[in-house]
Amino acid sequence: MNLTYLFIIVIASIVLIFGFINIFAPKTGWWLEIGWRIKDAEPSHAALIMNRVSGGFMIIIASIIIYRIIQLV
Repeated sequence: MNLTYLFIIVIASIVLIFGFINIFAPKTGWWLEIGWRIKDAEPSHAALIMNRVSGGFMIIIASIIIYRIIQLV
């Protein structure tokens, strides 16, 4: 396996993990993105929905990338 393919799979796996975090724990995803910078802040309902939607897109894109790389090898 080429080192470049391995690097792409590792990056896509990290994106996949963040996607699952955003879907199943959107408050945690929000805190990792924005919350740590703002003291005593709470995410809005819209922000939590957008985290879930973006998590779904992240999972789809990362899965496609991993699948295509594995097909190439």
